[in-house]
Amino acid sequence: MATQQIQKIEANPRDSVGTHSTKALRTSGQMPAVIYGHKQDPVHISFNQKQITDLLHTQAHIVEVVVGAKTEPCLIKDVQWDHLGAHILHVDLARVDMTEKVTVNVEIELLGEAIGLKQAGAFLQHPMDEIQVECLASQIPDKITIDISALDAGQSLNVSDLQLPSGVVAIDDPETMVASIQIVEEEPEEVPAVEAAAEPEVIGKKETPDEQP
Repeated sequence: MATQQIQKIEANPRDSVGTHSTKALRTSGQMPAVIYGHKQDPVHISFNQKQITDLLHTQAHIVEVVVGAKTEPCLIKDVQWDHLGAHILHVDLARVDMTEKVTVNVEIELLGEAIGLKQAGAFLQHPMDEIQVECLASQIPDKITIDISALDAGQSLNVSDLQLPSGVVAIDDPETMVASIQIVEEEPEEVPAVEAAAEPEVIGKKETPDEQP
């Protein structure tokens, strides 16, 4: 749960905005972005596409953006993807003071093998991949690690059960389930109905009048 290391990335100011200019930027290997907040005018910038993509894949939340002679820490607020979710189109960054509190989503990592998984039909249910927390901008954890080794069948871990780093507070509902061990009950096999056996013929049985031909 170590605090994230803040990375620097260089950006170029851009004078023109709009569909045509942003398209031309992407074609040239640049990615459009904007910096706003702290009662200052927005600044339209562009990053090297590969550099910013690689940085975003590290799950970074805070970056130091260098524009000319000016460097300022920014919180990555929004990343816009194409309709296939394959390519990043635009990045929104908010100016931030490292001593102010911010709200961010942090990745959840499960550690260990739950004891309950040793039971037949048991499986791990893990509906939350990240958790929303509030903390100082300087104290954003890399990820929240959770040891599930002692989790038995039928048991669950909720947000309220998590031990978060000092100064980090969960924003999500405390009763939200993070992980649980569920059991799949096997349905009993259907036994095919046995047809009633035909009445055996009794040798020597006298026929009644109704049975005579």
